[in-house]
Amino acid sequence: MAKKERLVKDTSERWLLTYADLMNLLLIFFIILYAMSQVDAAKFNQLAASLREELGSSQSATYIGTAGVSNAIIDLNGGSASTVIPDNLENKQMEEVKEDVDKLVTQKGLGDQVKVSVQGRGVEISMQDSLLFKSGSSAYEDTAKSTITEIGKILKNLSANQIRVEGHTDNDPIKTSAFPSNWELSSARATNVLRTLIDTSGINPQKISAIGYGEFRPKVPNTTPQNKMKNRRVDIVIVKGSLDVSEAGSTAKSANSAEKSAISSEKQ
Repeated sequence: MAKKERLVKDTSERWLLTYADLMNLLLIFFIILYAMSQVDAAKFNQLAASLREELGSSQSATYIGTAGVSNAIIDLNGGSASTVIPDNLENKQMEEVKEDVDKLVTQKGLGDQVKVSVQGRGVEISMQDSLLFKSGSSAYEDTAKSTITEIGKILKNLSANQIRVEGHTDNDPIKTSAFPSNWELSSARATNVLRTLIDTSGINPQKISAIGYGEFRPKVPNTTPQNKMKNRRVDIVIVKGSLDVSEAGSTAKSANSAEKSAISSEKQ
């Protein structure tokens, strides 16, 4: 009888299956790491706090923290805008702050001098200069400081957000020993409001900045006295979290790094 031929399978390339599986696992692993790195710490912790309140839990914990937060369960860099946590919670908080400031404005009868709005960049509280300052000066009117203080105490409810104080003037030129131009006047007024928010309202100085725009960002054309009055203002802006990544936090880190480098150089 003729012997049957045995079929021999070629197994020389079976290693490719193992290699392909390994590559797929590595790809999935790095995708997960990338997704985790995009979580915004402040927003995640706000969401966790809101859920704790709804569920009636009294425990307090930091679930995701940035460098320097020792009790965080997960330590991530929270500088990037979140692509995982929605902005619904922040938008709700900003609407609540707007309502609270509107109530204060109504109680004080300042509806013609203070306008509050929610815009793409955040909550904007626009105050006419006649409410705050004497003409051509950065000195406060009598009731200005108390009004700013009360507004500032409301703004503390958004402690995770940056606050920007912006000074504006009309296009009438000014040239005095204190204010050579509208740049200096608008900057001095913004800085005075900033100092009041820090000193009497308790706003975190690392979360606030001041800037003077002079006459160059008018709300309306400077064609009539009424329009010029609208342009002479100080705006307090609570910046949305997705837009504040370049604010004081990163600057502070750079300053600390520069200080450490200087100390190291002196030791050498």
